[in-house]
Amino acid sequence: MRPVDIYDELEKRVIGQQEALRYVAVAIFKHLQGEKYGNLLLIGNSGTGKTTIMRGIEALYGAYEELAEYRVVLIMNANTLATEEGAVDTSRLFSRLEERVRQVLSPGATAEQIGRLMERATICLDEIDKVSGRIGGKPYVTGINIQQAVLTLIEGERVPYRITAPGAESGGLTQANTVWIDTGKMLFLCAGAFETLYDQVFARVTSPKSGTKLPTTTTYVDGKVQIREYFTLRHHFRPEDLFEYGMQPQFLSRFDNAVILEDLNAALLSRIFAEPAEGVLRTSQSFFRKYGIELEITDQAVQKIAEEAAKSNRIGARALKSVYGRIIKPFEFDPFSHPEVRANGDGHRLVIDDAMVAAALKPPI
Repeated sequence: MRPVDIYDELEKRVIGQQEALRYVAVAIFKHLQGEKYGNLLLIGNSGTGKTTIMRGIEALYGAYEELAEYRVVLIMNANTLATEEGAVDTSRLFSRLEERVRQVLSPGATAEQIGRLMERATICLDEIDKVSGRIGGKPYVTGINIQQAVLTLIEGERVPYRITAPGAESGGLTQANTVWIDTGKMLFLCAGAFETLYDQVFARVTSPKSGTKLPTTTTYVDGKVQIREYFTLRHHFRPEDLFEYGMQPQFLSRFDNAVILEDLNAALLSRIFAEPAEGVLRTSQSFFRKYGIELEITDQAVQKIAEEAAKSNRIGARALKSVYGRIIKPFEFDPFSHPEVRANGDGHRLVIDDAMVAAALKPPI
């Protein structure tokens, strides 16, 4: 599969973030070709799709039999590499990875088979921003140590790992076997919200010393022309901004690219609300079918929900649940007490329209 083919497959599973998906497609291609480099750092507000991209990669591997040896995708919080005492223990990653491999393989998998899939795994370390070398303006030694441990794994080291499984050389008898895991063959995707990075870069760009002029956009409000400056992290981000944030230069140098995920606009949020099989709308429809109620929602209502959710750009698609909850919770509690739930053949029907959305979202007097 070429990068463009991988991109097409990912786009079926991930709504929006086309630029990020292109980087991810190239990273996967390099991984499948056995290239050492291709690791990515994904930066984006909560709810912009970092975990969705990781799940999309997992689904891609699962869809093609020829990718069977790459099907292990491990998603774990970067902070779990540290013990409660603050010591870094990378064996936690390997034990979690082995557990995930066993879920993918048959129960009778040999140590050699388990080791081979561990080497070909995609490791997704979430909340990597929480292992910054500075927290609250003070050095965070554990964060620095985790970065050092992860960069060693990304760079590639051969790690002896003990696996209890049937061994080919032992005639299938269960025994403990030591296999050597080359971490340089793994694909690493590290992701985080880096919540204060936006304000940090904005302060740098708008400083009188920067000499940077923000671009402008023209809008029409109440028949009047308004010219406003606008700022996006993607257009003004520099790798050295992450040094100031607290990420070690040596750690960052192990990544091919740092990719900025864009905030989701109302058009994308409308699709995210309505289209995915496990999305907000489909899940809600499944719930009401248990009552014998067919739930429908008009396009205008979906647009209003998405526009309201777009105002909470720091939590992205997660805002959809909050906004929709204000509309649907009364119906979930006692649907048949509402006149909007009408008899329809052998069952009932509920249609959410834009007037109902407007009423539910109206601020209290």
